[in-house]
Amino acid sequence: MSSALTDPNLGKTLDGRYRLDHLLALGGMSRIYRSMDKRLHRAVVVKILNDNYASEPTIRERFQSEAVIAANITHPNVVSIRDHNVSDNLVYLVMEYVRGRNLDQVISERGRFTPRQTLSVLEQICNGLSAAHREGIIHRDMKPANVLLADTGEIKLTDFGLARAASAHTQSATLLATLSHVSPELVSGSSADSRSDIYALGIMIYQMLTGKLPYSETNPAAMMKHHLDSPMPLPSQTVPGLAADLDELVQWCTEKDPEKRPQDASLLLEEVRQIHSTLTDEQLDLGADSLGTVEDLIPQTFTHMPTTLQQRLDAMQRDREFEREQQWLELNSTSGDGSYEVDDEESSESPTTVIAAGDATEVLDLRDAQATVALAQTGDAPSAPPLNATSVYTRGELAQPAPESIKNAPSPRDSKRAQKQANKRWRKEAQIPTHQLRKPRTGTQKFVITLMWIVIVALVAGAGWFFGRGPGTIVRIPSLTGMLQERAIAQLDSQGVPVRVNTAYDDEVAIGRVVDSQPSTGKNIMKFQGVELTVSQGAELFDVPDVADLKLESARKSLAKAGFKNLSTSEEYSSTVETGAVIGTSPEAGKRLPKKNTITLTVSKGHAPVEVPSLIGLSRDEASQKLSAVGLSLKSGADVHSAQIGQGLVASQEPAEGTAEFGSSITVNLSAGPEYVQIPSIVGLSVQDASAALEEAGFKVKTHSVFDGQDQTVRMQTPLNQKAILGSEITIYAF
Repeated sequence: MSSALTDPNLGKTLDGRYRLDHLLALGGMSRIYRSMDKRLHRAVVVKILNDNYASEPTIRERFQSEAVIAANITHPNVVSIRDHNVSDNLVYLVMEYVRGRNLDQVISERGRFTPRQTLSVLEQICNGLSAAHREGIIHRDMKPANVLLADTGEIKLTDFGLARAASAHTQSATLLATLSHVSPELVSGSSADSRSDIYALGIMIYQMLTGKLPYSETNPAAMMKHHLDSPMPLPSQTVPGLAADLDELVQWCTEKDPEKRPQDASLLLEEVRQIHSTLTDEQLDLGADSLGTVEDLIPQTFTHMPTTLQQRLDAMQRDREFEREQQWLELNSTSGDGSYEVDDEESSESPTTVIAAGDATEVLDLRDAQATVALAQTGDAPSAPPLNATSVYTRGELAQPAPESIKNAPSPRDSKRAQKQANKRWRKEAQIPTHQLRKPRTGTQKFVITLMWIVIVALVAGAGWFFGRGPGTIVRIPSLTGMLQERAIAQLDSQGVPVRVNTAYDDEVAIGRVVDSQPSTGKNIMKFQGVELTVSQGAELFDVPDVADLKLESARKSLAKAGFKNLSTSEEYSSTVETGAVIGTSPEAGKRLPKKNTITLTVSKGHAPVEVPSLIGLSRDEASQKLSAVGLSLKSGADVHSAQIGQGLVASQEPAEGTAEFGSSITVNLSAGPEYVQIPSIVGLSVQDASAALEEAGFKVKTHSVFDGQDQTVRMQTPLNQKAILGSEITIYAF
């Protein structure tokens, strides 16, 4: 049916400014129109809240506050808010008009996207969403229908905050989010935050990569259970060849636990850019042969809306002329006597309606035709003129009396009053059907229908009990970790949840206390599903293996295989265990310990250093035997002259004292006996020069002076003109 017949708002002008031209979308909460801002003469979008919401004072107040909040998000990827109004009978929001398509339409038409197309669209979505998250604003209804792809290539988010305004209504719980994209915490009744938007965005990523939703069920209860418990399928299972990074991105965004998701859109944006930069061209363009490039996503739109300045000015002039013509027609309606007068009552009850040929329907023609026939049969008024889909008519014209009635009327005013009464009777009687369209039901049919209604009511009541207070009631698993087994079972029994108990070893949880539960804490289940508790048996004990004499790395592997992973090492000298091998463990081998205990490995540093013995004055053989006794060896050095050590005996050693590494060598130098040097003749030299010459030759000097004085001359020396042992004493006599 034409929108002109189904929507009474089309053609209206709100507050003398916004003319509603075309119905774009119709939802349970609002109607969305493409409109013309007559003041600035530009296309805008007007969203009018439905009457059942607009009548609620709480919703009107929250709608107004949400409009103010959304208007403060200024970002190229967010649809801007231009105006809003909240009055007694009308609540609407004016937004930027975006020419193009929404993402839901594009996915339906194109199917899946390439990874490059998906990441490009996702980057702009995250840009806009992060601007909202920075302001503390949560979208609450992220879905492809709220993402607009403009014909300029821009991507814009719309519908910020309206789901939150709807939550004030007592029957609007389903408007908090779209069921196919709702996060687990919203399903379980928790409040939304930025991570709820991220979950919905993860569903959208899956849609873009695969062309379909991850969960295909349409049943609300099944869909809710999927969001609560079912693992998110991987996109690569539907589209083989997708990069693992894309699978991980979807899994990260759709974690059931909000703490494990990206905390806001800015963090997700960084990851999207990282993936975009690391994937190869082959991975990014998977399927590009049939799916095209990023530019192919830009919608091609054709609009009759004025775009240039001159076109807008011309349209404004045509609108002004049309309004003046309508005002003249309203002020100069034709009366029955041929004169022009204004009839307020008639104009308010019977407005003129223009029906275009393309908008007419058989429903309208059939109703008017039947009403005209019924009125003619009663004789209260003459039959109405035949309807034409392209004709212009008024409801008053359908009930005008025949010319003979006008001639017999006592006066024009009486004729007009009679005309109005006949018109009212015609409208009342025209609604009475003239034919029975179906046969009355038989007794059997009535019984079957009654029985069916009883079964339906019983099923609905049974389902209500089952899911409301019976075994199908959804309960949240409390925190049971560390709780005594008896207390945990009692708590679940009080909620009507059956319990199964398993036991397991645990190093941290004491014996008899709960280690874990399946499903885990915070999960939502139906009562009849039950909970499986894992109760601690205490720490499991393991035998410490014998790793003595093994190399350190082999000892580590042996202990790890036995269950011990907490290891430490210490080092000690050992005369029996080679360097780098294990001397022993602490606790020692054979002990039974929990695997969390730390095992200390004592590693050999080899033999301890030994004291270097003194070898001076010993023969070479004696020195070698003495070194061997302490684990050292002898190394021969060069012979040296020594006046104190006899020839062939050790005159010096290196090192002479201290400690040396076991097995190392000591260098010894044997004595070659004293060294004889020719004594220089210094007779006739001064005492000072004679002493210097003898000392330079390696001798000691002893001076005898007859007279005191520094300028005496050496007259005699002893010995003279012979060799002497280097370092021996030479006596000089001076006067």
